[in-house]
Amino acid sequence: MVTFYTRENETFSATLLSQIDAPSEHKNIVWIDMLHSSMDEIKQIETLFDIKIPTKQEREEIEISSRYWEDNRSIIINSYFFVSFFFVETAKAHYNESVSFVLQDNILFTIRDKELQAFEMIHKMLTSHPKELYSGYDVFMQIFDIRIDQDADLLEYAASESDDIRKKLLWESDGKSEDTLRKISTLQGFTLKVRQSVFDKRRILTALAKSNKLPQNIKQDIVIMIKDINSLVEFITIDGNTLDNLQNLFLAQTNIEQNKIIKLFTVASVVLMPPTLIASIYGMNFHFMPELDWSLGYPMSLMMMVIAGVIPLIYFRNRGWL
Repeated sequence: MVTFYTRENETFSATLLSQIDAPSEHKNIVWIDMLHSSMDEIKQIETLFDIKIPTKQEREEIEISSRYWEDNRSIIINSYFFVSFFFVETAKAHYNESVSFVLQDNILFTIRDKELQAFEMIHKMLTSHPKELYSGYDVFMQIFDIRIDQDADLLEYAASESDDIRKKLLWESDGKSEDTLRKISTLQGFTLKVRQSVFDKRRILTALAKSNKLPQNIKQDIVIMIKDINSLVEFITIDGNTLDNLQNLFLAQTNIEQNKIIKLFTVASVVLMPPTLIASIYGMNFHFMPELDWSLGYPMSLMMMVIAGVIPLIYFRNRGWL
């Protein structure tokens, strides 16, 4: 599906490609959004606007040179947009989706394969409450600004989850469970994906700020956005360290619990050893054993076993081992 956003006076209109006879004749086109576009639609856009649309393989390249480049007419950007269903503990619950941006002749071309919240928000903004968005550069900056705000919200959410886990580990008995470790691990992956998305935005905006194709007012906005991203980077570093500390705390508490169990079994073994020794001696059944014919032998052996078990318990308690 290809949607054209055209500015008419102070309003925007959204029109599908199939509803337009000659898109190139519309001088007020600001943004062309290509969502789940077919190969025929992409070729049609390339022909009408004399533009090269990145392929799916090009959009997913990870080399820096493949994420941003310019030619004489256009700026091509491949960026990561973090997709999350918040704290759902599956690998597919959060991932980075590649989105391509092409800026040419003051028109923004976007190529994507997924519905993304930032694009839904900018669509509502254009059709209901348009701001001072007069060119594709303005729309691009607005999309990135929305995306950066969303990344900040996600990081705040991760920080809140980390704080809840810390409280469980310190004050609640059920905090030392496998579910807690799974949550910590999931949050680490969550934060890592957000970090990748944020770093990608910073790299793109830094390169974009050096471009000669951008108006000066856009460059000033980019400087402010880079400062916002740098604050997110610091937040990510702190949150990452917090999660590492939580994992270490969890493992330390797990080791303490295991040591307590091992100590309990060790004490039980030591306490049972003397009674076991006494029982073993009188269980040998040699013919010439003086106590075999003693009428008080049985109760005396039981008493000796009790005393032999109680003495180590008293000793361990006095030493503070119990």
